[in-house]
Amino acid sequence: MTKTIETLIEDIYSLLDNGVEVNYEGLSDYGDEHVEVLFQRLDSDQRTREKRGNLRLSSIGTPCARKLWYGLHTPDEREPLFAHTRLKFLYGDLIETLVLELARKSGHLVEGEQDEILVNGVAGHRDCVIDGITVDVKSASDYSFRKFQGGLQREDDSFGYLTQLGSYLLGSRDDPRVIEKNKAAFLVMNKVTGRLCLDVHEFTEEDFVQLSNTILNRQDSVGDAETIPGRGFEATPEGKSGNLKLGVNCSYCDFKQICWPTLRTFMYSGNRPVFLTHVEREPDVTEVTKDG
Repeated sequence: MTKTIETLIEDIYSLLDNGVEVNYEGLSDYGDEHVEVLFQRLDSDQRTREKRGNLRLSSIGTPCARKLWYGLHTPDEREPLFAHTRLKFLYGDLIETLVLELARKSGHLVEGEQDEILVNGVAGHRDCVIDGITVDVKSASDYSFRKFQGGLQREDDSFGYLTQLGSYLLGSRDDPRVIEKNKAAFLVMNKVTGRLCLDVHEFTEEDFVQLSNTILNRQDSVGDAETIPGRGFEATPEGKSGNLKLGVNCSYCDFKQICWPTLRTFMYSGNRPVFLTHVEREPDVTEVTKDG
């Protein structure tokens, strides 16, 4: 009997509870996928290509056009990733290949993995199609997982994941393997607890028009190499000290140092960095960097 995506999570859990008849040959493709992930993350030539600026569907939902502009026109100014951050991304990629293998072994149809799609000339690679539905696979912290578990809302979507998901669906609607033309889903694993959730979203024709316009607007706003867009976010107060700090979006930005040239970084309790754009009262904690 053909399975549907509605039972995906319980089927994976059942697989883990009860097992299934497998052999090493049947798992060889899974091993190849892990090798490919390691190659992509470790190969020095891939690292060089990493730095090249381009506009991708995965970044279209980024709420700050200035960040996209920097990535497109000054990619060498991107902050280098820490080794532990690279390991986190590698771990996330391996989790995603694992989850898809479990989906296959639990009897679900997984197709179209990493197919390139185009929307208004902007390219992207969707993760896959499961049982006829476009799916984006993610690993998440406990905090982020709860957002997906309750259904990701636009007001909580700091990184533009819904725009990304909708763009993948928009670019896949002519694919005969995509049966659901107005639905797409996040398949998410909590990398702390191992729990899974499926967060399904419906998109209307109006949504697709808005997505298409968003992509065109992004192309227009970042296309001029001489004109830097304004900041997408302003600094926010740090308590009642009079100090101003970067919010969540800016704190995770790879270009925050060139966007805020006088930025100062202080390490608060729990080894938590706070990025101050204006210091009225010097914090009584360790400063990592200091302007001048």
